[in-house]
Amino acid sequence: MALLWCSKIQVDRAYSRAVSVLTFLKKLMNIIGMSEQWVSIYGLVVFPKALGQVDEAVTNLFD
Repeated sequence: MALLWCSKIQVDRAYSRAVSVLTFLKKLMNIIGMSEQWVSIYGLVVFPKALGQVDEAVTNLFD
């Protein structure tokens, strides 16, 4: 889901819309030249590491 910008936003409401994940992945694969398998591994390892949830020893496996 992605957040939407609205000039008449109400504080007590959540605004979102569905995002086509497949379209996003296809564009990402075209930009970085990775296969779907590598994009999946990247998403499982790199994004949690950015949040501090993965040990550095695990990420060294992919360097």
